[in-house]
Amino acid sequence: MSNKSYIVFPLKRIAATIYDLFLLLGVWFAVGSLAVWINGGVIEIKWIGPIIVFISSWVFYGYFWTHGGKTLGMAVWKFEIYSLNNQKISISQISIRYFVNTLTFFLFGVPLIYMYFSKGNLSLSDYLSGTSYKKI
Repeated sequence: MSNKSYIVFPLKRIAATIYDLFLLLGVWFAVGSLAVWINGGVIEIKWIGPIIVFISSWVFYGYFWTHGGKTLGMAVWKFEIYSLNNQKISISQISIRYFVNTLTFFLFGVPLIYMYFSKGNLSLSDYLSGTSYKKI
């Protein structure tokens, strides 16, 4: 299979993300339950919940992107990520991609419009992280 970039338009990206969000919900419940159990049933610090969600989501995506290049949602829609420099995807690439995708989520997907104007139809997260998609 070639490493030629495959254009994954926003609708497919959003569909894969929604699929993965259902899986993440289970991860969040498990990690949250563990945190509550460790603290004896009460979490005093209110901002610890969003931090746990953020970190567990990064671990979820980081694991799947480094072990196979795709999450289950990406596999259903038949695309995966790869590094544009033809090396194994690094933790720094995954971190940049995750943080930019999180920003894109909070901006209601508006940064995805960048892919219509960029060379090679790369999204902002693809461009900044040095990754792209290929068809599986």
